[in-house]
Amino acid sequence: MIRAKLFYMPHLQQPYLWCRAVLLALLGSMLAIPCTALPNDRQQPISIESDYAERNEKTGRTVYRGNVVISQGSVLIEADQITLHVEKNKISRIECTGKPASYQQKPTLESATMIARADHIDYLPATNKLALKQNAMLSRNGTIIKGDSIDYDIDKQTWKAKGNNQGQQKRIQLVIPASALQSDSNKPETKP
Repeated sequence: MIRAKLFYMPHLQQPYLWCRAVLLALLGSMLAIPCTALPNDRQQPISIESDYAERNEKTGRTVYRGNVVISQGSVLIEADQITLHVEKNKISRIECTGKPASYQQKPTLESATMIARADHIDYLPATNKLALKQNAMLSRNGTIIKGDSIDYDIDKQTWKAKGNNQGQQKRIQLVIPASALQSDSNKPETKP
């Protein structure tokens, strides 16, 4: 099995024109994440790995299939298939499908990594939002939210979840760790 592996490093020579355009658009969309990303994420190269890639210049769509991995700094996206939708030379949507597909990011040095999983994930760079559909799960700081669908606003760090009237996930499930339920007076004192 042959795997395609693409890298974009600003300090190196320009790759093929179409590849450069796609990678620059992806870089721009990931860099659009305001101060919720680690400070050095923006300076990291974007790496895309897959078993297969196909680009349509007319529609601005690129499809990656087979164990797709996109990474930039702390951002890691994994799926069976990822489709990049481009409008006006900017990525408008990153559509991920898998069993499950996953998106993870460490928002700040002090915070825990946010992990999102679902059979279908839509990442909308312009609004910096995730839409998780079918068997959705979102985990952050030990708290786990499960449902049929979850909408997550990365900038505001807010979520909305719902179940499905059909299927197995009829209601949402929220698990809050015991450490998050302790009052500040009950928590052990930490020294600087």
